Amino acid sequence: MLSPDHVGAFVNILDDAELFESGAITAGRTAKAHKQNLQALHAKPEVERILKQVREDLTKHSVFRHFAIPAKFGRVMISRYEPGMKYGSHFDEAFIDGVRTDLSFTLFLSDPDTYVGGELELTTPSGSQAIKLPPGCAIVYPSDHLHAVLPVTDGVRLAVVGWVQSRVRASAQRQLLYELYEGIRDAEAAPGNAKDAITRLKLVRNNLIRMWAD
Repeated sequence: MLSPDHVGAFVNILDDAELFESGAITAGRTAKAHKQNLQALHAKPEVERILKQVREDLTKHSVFRHFAIPAKFGRVMISRYEPGMKYGSHFDEAFIDGVRTDLSFTLFLSDPDTYVGGELELTTPSGSQAIKLPPGCAIVYPSDHLHAVLPVTDGVRLAVVGWVQSRVRASAQRQLLYELYEGIRDAEAAPGNAKDAITRLKLVRNNLIRMWAD
């Protein structure tokens, strides 16, 4: 999702401890008891520039656009976990800053080799998954999943987290639209002339979005 140049610049800026405050300040009532981390101060110009760049890069990313079908971003913030910090199992509020939270994302900034622990643990219908991605990579998932950040035991974990209101509210519908997008993309890359078939598939996807969008 982010270029190596952007990631490297962000990590260097965020090495300044004065840019952070307690993460409990913005936790919801339920999550506050489980949240032990730091978050970057939005009022700092350098933090504001990072968050602006992240929003721009996510919006330009074709996979993110076609999977999330974003209507608007909700809150986006930078979290920092030092040794002993964690975020216990919790759920995200249905609305954050007036924006419906259809999707959550975690964009990893720190190299996974530089810290121990700190996996994002998702509880899904198929079981729990512990996720730790390379810098610049992100996971986007439905906001109704229980999730946690496992304890960091060494090093520092930096990540950008945020919420998105999708134009398509239902997760199952978004999944079908994304699978259709992937099918169209594969058909366009295949040899031979399938122009008419691709046009019909695009028409179906466009009409489904029109039918399902808020």
